[in-house]
Amino acid sequence: MKQTLPSRCALALFIMVPAWPLCAESQASPGDGSRYQHFMVYPHRQAGYAAMRVGDERTAIAEFTRARELAPQSVDTALDLAEAYRHFGHAAQAQTVLNEQMRYTPNDSRLRAAMTPPASPAVDCNRDNRPVCRAKRGFGDLQTGDLARAQAELDAPDFAASPEGRRLRHALVQRAIYIGDDQRAVTQLAELDAHDKLSSDERNQWFMLLLKLGKLDAAQQLQSRGGLDAPTQQLSMAQAMGSSGDRKLLASYMAVHQPTFANAKDERQWINLLAMAGRIQPALLDHYTVRFPANAAWQARAALPLAMMRGDLTVAGSMLSRLPADGFHEERFSLDLQQGRYAEAQQQAEMLIAQPDGYRLLDPLSYRLMEAGALHGAKQLLLDAYPFTGNTHSAALWARLAVLAGEQPALFSADDRIRLRRPLDSVTLRVAQLQILGALRDCDGIHQVMADLSPDYPAELWRQLGDCYGKDRPGLAEYAYAQAGKRKPSMDTTRALAYQAYSAQDYETALLAWRSVPAAHMGQADLIAAATTALTIHETAVASAWLDTYAAQGGKQDGTYWWLRAQADEPHDPVLASTDLENAVDVQPDPRYYARLAALQAQAGDAQQALASWQHASALAPDDGGLAASLGYAYLQAGEPQKALVSFERAHQADPDNPALTRQLLYVNQRLGDYARARFYDEQAIDQFGAVDPDGTSSDTKQDQDALYSLRRLHENLGRTWSFNADMSLGDTVSSAANTVAPGVSYRSYAQWEAQYHLDPQLTGGDLNTLTAYARLFAGSGVSGAVWPVHEAMLGIGVHWKPLISQNIVLSVEQQTPADNSRDTHNDTLLRASGSWSFGPKLSDDWHASGWGWPAQNFYVDIAHYLRAKESVVTLDYRFGLHDKIASGQTIEPYIHLQYTGIDRSQGLTYLRDGRAGLGVQWNVWYGETHYDAYPHRFSVAVEGQHAFTTYLRDRNAVFLIVRTQW
Repeated sequence: MKQTLPSRCALALFIMVPAWPLCAESQASPGDGSRYQHFMVYPHRQAGYAAMRVGDERTAIAEFTRARELAPQSVDTALDLAEAYRHFGHAAQAQTVLNEQMRYTPNDSRLRAAMTPPASPAVDCNRDNRPVCRAKRGFGDLQTGDLARAQAELDAPDFAASPEGRRLRHALVQRAIYIGDDQRAVTQLAELDAHDKLSSDERNQWFMLLLKLGKLDAAQQLQSRGGLDAPTQQLSMAQAMGSSGDRKLLASYMAVHQPTFANAKDERQWINLLAMAGRIQPALLDHYTVRFPANAAWQARAALPLAMMRGDLTVAGSMLSRLPADGFHEERFSLDLQQGRYAEAQQQAEMLIAQPDGYRLLDPLSYRLMEAGALHGAKQLLLDAYPFTGNTHSAALWARLAVLAGEQPALFSADDRIRLRRPLDSVTLRVAQLQILGALRDCDGIHQVMADLSPDYPAELWRQLGDCYGKDRPGLAEYAYAQAGKRKPSMDTTRALAYQAYSAQDYETALLAWRSVPAAHMGQADLIAAATTALTIHETAVASAWLDTYAAQGGKQDGTYWWLRAQADEPHDPVLASTDLENAVDVQPDPRYYARLAALQAQAGDAQQALASWQHASALAPDDGGLAASLGYAYLQAGEPQKALVSFERAHQADPDNPALTRQLLYVNQRLGDYARARFYDEQAIDQFGAVDPDGTSSDTKQDQDALYSLRRLHENLGRTWSFNADMSLGDTVSSAANTVAPGVSYRSYAQWEAQYHLDPQLTGGDLNTLTAYARLFAGSGVSGAVWPVHEAMLGIGVHWKPLISQNIVLSVEQQTPADNSRDTHNDTLLRASGSWSFGPKLSDDWHASGWGWPAQNFYVDIAHYLRAKESVVTLDYRFGLHDKIASGQTIEPYIHLQYTGIDRSQGLTYLRDGRAGLGVQWNVWYGETHYDAYPHRFSVAVEGQHAFTTYLRDRNAVFLIVRTQW
């Protein structure tokens, strides 16, 4: 029995509009497949219908074939493909498709009808204009006038209420949808609903059809009539809007619809659509409240990249808090970096790198850390991967680490530097390693890495090592430059070697390097440096040649040029050198120039000009202690000790630990009579020797010991106001040995006690001991020749005057008065001139701090005249002894003694002579020394035997016991 399709299906088939699913759903059979297959097949069937309508055979066959592949047992796909084959004249292929389908659905009535198509009904449609006839012919063939007649027919109550009218209304809606007349489709759907009271399923089917066809406006208007606001329908509308690509429309729709979904799947799809609309209105996704907890993370995953993209750190942080902590490291890294949490960003970067193939991220992650200012994190990240073996971006990583080392060396700890100093396995790696050490200026590290002295190290690295050592280790820097020159000779390297060798005081090498550079390749600065080098080692001719070249090149003839020129000219022409220096100070006043000019002027004997030059030099450098000292010496030579003192004090302030300046201040103050200041500087000079033992034996050298003792002796003398001494001699016969006490008087024994008061030299305008008042009491054995010297006592009061500073010559005036009632004594006035010389401090009779002992000599001359007695006496006395130290401050001194005495009495009428020699031994004891004062006291006991070669006395031989003390 022949079975026909329902009118609704036939009409849809004839007009080729996508209403076939309506028919298919109502006529579904076991061979029609699932709803999912219908969903997948539908677009291809629609495309096939459209291609058949326009006569596109290839596309129609292809689309129906694809639909058949998706639903190979479906009757619908078989009928579509067979009809397409028949439509384009391929009956055999159509029959093959139908025969194949018979295996799956042999009882399907539609398939059987297609296998034996029915004869056309005897209907004369040319005469019959009813819409039903038109529908049978195919509604797609209707013209505008036919549509108008069809609409008029539908207005007829009898036909509108019939099933054919209902089917026609559906067809008109379908046609309006098909031709894209959305407004007509909506209007006709409203009419269809008004006449036929569509069910909710039918309304949903029309709504879904509009959405599938992309008729969004029509679908929205249909939805606005109500009944289509279920969450799934809102979701479908949003999905259709999303498929259209109109995000603005989607955002505006979703902003006013907040469906409550019954399952997590639909809610998740809604969240996906919110993420699509989030580019327009981010708040829709950010503020959406999920119903199902499983979708909270889904929402966070969708919202997080959008928040990161627009820089909304608050939302990004909130979303990350909903996500597992062991994921999303990239987002957490970016967020921490932007919010300045550098330690946390470093941790996230380490987690990213720890992932499989994460080493590829080291380059961008370290770069981003550096750009954000997280330098410590970038450094640590790079050092953790050091030395980047196997990383495809190793060159960039080495360079980045070197940049960090150069800009932030403080970031690298001692442990980091130790690690970076360990030589790597290959020369290539060590070359890269050296770039980092060079940036750190780690000279020790560079030297350690290059310890193998591989010939493969390029000259640039040796140059770098030289630059690194530069100031701190000039010798090693010179070696490095020399190695660079061997590997890659160049003028620049030779210049660097020359400069560095000069800095290392290797002037010969520096000069050799300069000589290897042609003058044509030397700049003016190079010529000046080369000339300076030559002059340093006194190669004046070579220096002159370079200075000539400098002048020929138009070099500036400034102070430096004339200064060098003066040094070159001085050996053979000091006058020309002085002229050069005058030119130098005219162009550029400099203390060095004035100082050298002063020295040349002094050599030429022009003391005043030299003094003026020293004054200029010191004025230009008032803090230069050396210049101030030189000016002080110049003032001394000019006889201006007061100005010299000012200069020396300025020099001493600049260099208070200079012992030469301290002693100079001591001597100048002594010369000016300011003993208090002289003693102050004397104490400083003593302290500058350091702690020593009282006898001076702990000094470093013999000269230091003697110098220290001299300073102590001077300190003691400068502080002395009173001096006391006592002498006593006991002899076995009368001798002239007592002449120092009473010139011209012979005693067997004598004794003397004397006190001297040193007048203040600032009052007298003199030097130490210049003027001394004294009083003495002396006595002898008398004419009776008694043993004890207690007879004929005399009191002498007088003044000693020392007219010369450099000579120990004393002029004395003494008034003598008898101290007892002896008839042999009387008042008299003694005029006396005496002098004493030891001919050098090494032969003085004072204690010597150094050595086992010392030879001592003294030559004494005494000329005395008694005014009342009119008697003159001349005494010449020479004594030579050898002190042998037996203890600290004690010596045994054997000595010889030569003496000549001449006495003129009664104005030349009587002249007496006495010449004798003596041998003796003396025990000397010095005591009372302090830290600053030499021994102030001395006690001596001697035994001496004499023999007179010529004498006016009775006895020629005598033996004496002599005792002396001074304090």
